[in-house]
Amino acid sequence: MKKRKLLYAVPAVLLVAAALGFIYATGWAGEGLQSFIAPPTVAKSTGIGAGLEEQPPPAEPQVARLTDPLNILVVGIDKASSINGPPRPGPWRADVIILVRVDPDSRQVSLLSIPRDTRAHIPGHGTEKIAHAHAYGAMPLTIAAVEELLQVQVDHYMSLDYVTFARMVDILGGIEIDVPREAVTNHMHFKPGKQMMDGRTAYEYIHSRDEPQGDIARIERQQLFLRALLETVRDKAGGLDLVRMYLEFRKSSEISLSLADTLKLVLFARELSMDNLSMQTLPGKPEYIHGISYWIADQQSLRTLHRQLSPVQLSSVPGVERLKD
Repeated sequence: MKKRKLLYAVPAVLLVAAALGFIYATGWAGEGLQSFIAPPTVAKSTGIGAGLEEQPPPAEPQVARLTDPLNILVVGIDKASSINGPPRPGPWRADVIILVRVDPDSRQVSLLSIPRDTRAHIPGHGTEKIAHAHAYGAMPLTIAAVEELLQVQVDHYMSLDYVTFARMVDILGGIEIDVPREAVTNHMHFKPGKQMMDGRTAYEYIHSRDEPQGDIARIERQQLFLRALLETVRDKAGGLDLVRMYLEFRKSSEISLSLADTLKLVLFARELSMDNLSMQTLPGKPEYIHGISYWIADQQSLRTLHRQLSPVQLSSVPGVERLKD
């Protein structure tokens, strides 16, 4: 019986240890935890009030900071038909494609949503909807298609499914989203105004395309969700919450960022002003070609994005070789 209890205790001890390390490294808990770990010392005195001298406070832990701009490709995969449903058999198409530009010099973060129906060249497969790249060649081919479309370099990537987003919301105890207008899905009715959403509700809000504007309207809701999620992580998440989110992410997702890279991004996000967070959808228009519905990207906007996001180079994503036709 004692052995069984010990086995159950080990993961909890490791999680707490990781949380303390994470909190201490990032300073998330402030000076209180640091003074508890390394309290300030006072010199001994030879008499009352004699030689009493406070020592300088302990130095702040030094953590590497983000110094170079990064382009991070975030891809959402719709693996299941419902939040608790079994995964569909692969291969899966990309349901969400977002390029995140993090610029530490200007303290700016820009999110560019690429509609899943965007007509793009997919190396080795011709011109199709960009979402199909993931079904043909998973993340390497998706990265190659995005790099070619935008003429930018992707430095890192994250690939996850909607269920992971939902679990992160529950870890945080829910998030508040200010719904701009009425939205009706297959299972829920969202009215305008601020609403506290748990994981299941948020999943329904960002997943459904059951309205006239389809994917474009859904992208707007996803951007609202991401802003609310970032605000919640920045303002309310504790160190243990962050560790649980990271472990959940690593368990069910694909990510090229190391723990050190993740810590740098957490520190950056912690200090980010919401005024310095911008979100946009790839400009373009819907069009039917040979009976298939596409999103046709505006060429002038593509040239502007190319200048903003830097010229394309050979992909430096760890473990991913650049693909060619």
